Amino acid sequence: MMRIADEKIDEVRNANDIVEVISAYVHLKKRGKNFLGLCPFHTEKTPSFTVSADKQMYHCFGCGKGGNVFTFLMEMDKVSFVEAVRSLASKSGITIPEESKPMTEEQTEFENYYAVCRFAGMQFFRNLTETEEGKEALQYFYHRGFTDETIRTFGLGYSLNSWDAFVHKAQSEGLKAEDIVKVGLARVRDDKSLYDYFRGRAMFPIFSAQGRVIGFGARKMREDDPIAGKYINSPETPVYNKSRVLYGLFHSKEAVRQEDNALMVEGYADLISLYQAGIKNVVASSGTALTEDQLSLISRYSKNLTLVYDADTAGSSATVRGIDLALEHGLNVRIVELPEGEDPDSFVQKHGGNEFRERLAHAISFIDFRAKQFQRAGAFATAEGKTQAVRSLVQSIAKMNDELRRNFYVKEVAEKYDVYESVLFHELDQALSQEKRTQRPENYSKSAIAPRRAIVEKPRLPEKKSIPSEEHDILRLILEGNSDVIRFILSNISLNQLTDERMRKLAQFVLDLYDERGTIDIQTLVNEMADEKMRNLVTELVLNPEELRSDWRKMEKEIPRPDPMTIARDAVLQIQKKSLKRAKEENSRAMKEAEIQHLDTSLIRQRQQELAQLLNQLEKESNS
Repeated sequence: MMRIADEKIDEVRNANDIVEVISAYVHLKKRGKNFLGLCPFHTEKTPSFTVSADKQMYHCFGCGKGGNVFTFLMEMDKVSFVEAVRSLASKSGITIPEESKPMTEEQTEFENYYAVCRFAGMQFFRNLTETEEGKEALQYFYHRGFTDETIRTFGLGYSLNSWDAFVHKAQSEGLKAEDIVKVGLARVRDDKSLYDYFRGRAMFPIFSAQGRVIGFGARKMREDDPIAGKYINSPETPVYNKSRVLYGLFHSKEAVRQEDNALMVEGYADLISLYQAGIKNVVASSGTALTEDQLSLISRYSKNLTLVYDADTAGSSATVRGIDLALEHGLNVRIVELPEGEDPDSFVQKHGGNEFRERLAHAISFIDFRAKQFQRAGAFATAEGKTQAVRSLVQSIAKMNDELRRNFYVKEVAEKYDVYESVLFHELDQALSQEKRTQRPENYSKSAIAPRRAIVEKPRLPEKKSIPSEEHDILRLILEGNSDVIRFILSNISLNQLTDERMRKLAQFVLDLYDERGTIDIQTLVNEMADEKMRNLVTELVLNPEELRSDWRKMEKEIPRPDPMTIARDAVLQIQKKSLKRAKEENSRAMKEAEIQHLDTSLIRQRQQELAQLLNQLEKESNS
């Protein structure tokens, strides 16, 4: 794959000041730090076309067009990106070889790894129908209850029971031996020859959140098969880190966002059976203990997590750690426990999707779940056992970074176990003190509703009515790329709480790139955005803070900008308040419907009171 090298693009951009380039087309006047002129893209009488020398970007606050020096030429001269780069390079005396430079060595390596994984996924899928062995595997999937559509959707396949069938096929297609080994599809013998890692197994491709095949899970199809290990997975590779991946997220992320709830199961078959039954807001941990990176992924789409456990898994220490970690990430955790001997796959196959949905509707809080575990273990038989059980619950509550949530849960535990609230709050204070000695930096873990000191009130800018100002703030902060601020935002709200669809899509796009590259560069982002509307939104977000009201311009005063974490806390608080108000309104509608149908409204009224309390507390915090 050939293209103009990034370094050369940067060199050309740095050599061509955007103000000078645009001045050849538009009469610009200096206004504060920026330049203002009549927009060349639409007819206007009052200048709204803004050019920033500092950021080397432009945006028209009239028609919404924006970009950098390259996109301006592309729009004005109707040329391609490459032609715009070459035109500016020629004016600057910069030579760009006729033969475009290849990608960097690292980029080429990763594209090669992805190519091998993609080829493997296609080859394993073809084996199902194009080989006699594969037809047996196809029957295995049918026996598991999977339809042809499901098999295609998840790219299920079969690895031939041969020592070198895949290696031979891949190399015959021009794929390099070292790349095949690097992504874990082959191993090297002492004589340097290769042999297939996956042999005679049902194959489950693992996709990244962006839809690229990055690894595989594999299962033997018969219990009496002598091959070792019921399950084996791809090892850690340059493109696959199991602690940062959730199986099925690529397929389920939109459903998780729409349902505002992520169901967490353990295995591949569990997820696929639920998805096929129409329960699509589901992800799988692939048999590993939940990690911080996985929980951060979930929190982008929803702040609600429902853990689905079988009776064997439910009591494990790994389960308790997973719940505590989810609470620490600001997730609302509920648990569904299946009957003994059942997992989601077997349960759905026996009882169907509707019965499983009924189980989901009766998911219990983590407090009730832990109480059931303590009861089974006989912890409540003695005063000492009860003491340790309640103390353990308080320690879990201390993991929460939201003070208001902590208070509600402490009161629930006090009522459930007939313990004085004051005693439990003292216990909570001790647990919080211990947490502070071991937790992350303060900026990451601090509650969004914690007291905010020395806040410099920022001037409110004229925003487009369709997009709330706090959502503008959240996106601006994400675009700035401060990892602590990004983690804070994602630990307190989900992207699903952003009411503007454009903002949600842009935030997801930027964060996906951030995951891949570990950094956010606005100029590169603008260059790579194929969607013009998204690009225009980026420039609006980047330049809008500088477009202060005219009275501020006349005063010619520099407006002090609060630190990013202060802005983040303020924006998160506003989003939380609006989210609660929407929930309260929806609950009111549900109550009216229930009253019309003469149904019991006690639970709905209780929920309304809880929402009102939460909202009142947030209102107090916002006014403090």
